[in-house]
Amino acid sequence: MILAQVEASRSYVGCLDPGSQVVASLKALCKEKGIECAVISGYGYLEDPVLQKYLRSERGYSAPVKEEGMFVSPFVHGSLSLGEDGTSELLLFMDGTISERGRSRTVAGRLLEAVVRQFEFHMMTVDNVILHRMKDKPSGLALWLQMLPSGLGVKLPTPSEATQEIEFQPLDEDVLEEDVMLVSGDWLNHPRLGMCQVISYDGEDRIKVKLQSGRIAELLMSMFILTLEGVREGGRVFRVEVRKKG
Repeated sequence: MILAQVEASRSYVGCLDPGSQVVASLKALCKEKGIECAVISGYGYLEDPVLQKYLRSERGYSAPVKEEGMFVSPFVHGSLSLGEDGTSELLLFMDGTISERGRSRTVAGRLLEAVVRQFEFHMMTVDNVILHRMKDKPSGLALWLQMLPSGLGVKLPTPSEATQEIEFQPLDEDVLEEDVMLVSGDWLNHPRLGMCQVISYDGEDRIKVKLQSGRIAELLMSMFILTLEGVREGGRVFRVEVRKKG
């Protein structure tokens, strides 16, 4: 389990325009308001939703399916987080009921799009924490696997900015470390966070580091490939490469 305390943040309520697309409209709102991470819920009337269902045996989602009809008071909930490529990613789920000729049926799944007839929503931003969603290999789901302080938040440095002032003594050759045993005092040259000093490592997955801002963050070793590239202030320096999906 990973957990972060959310401090006072922005809160919005609103309703989307009839005839608009629910997912596209919420994305546009987040972009307009400079929202990078948030929790969202809503209800109303949605027409012809396109859903994906999670297939445990396939460790992934099914092909999108359009559920034709008018869904009454569907409950939509989800979040806006940073994806593996560092851009904002909206993940919504829907649970709704449709009445057809005296019968009703319920559908649920990941919501990709739907036409709005009436949709009222509440959005609470998460401004003091960066929610980082990455693919979990055992399940195939994109989960929150990192929560970083927002001091690096909405204005995370680019890779060039993060490394431009780093000074260390390079090795003659890079050495790929598949089974690294990090120790306190080592350094991680992270593509987004810059140079971080290792405070502790549990020997399995969790790394506690001190950021350049002085804040403490927890990272997951399973998300990285580390390459030994030098030494700095008595500690080894490892270049961090975020593992690709798949």
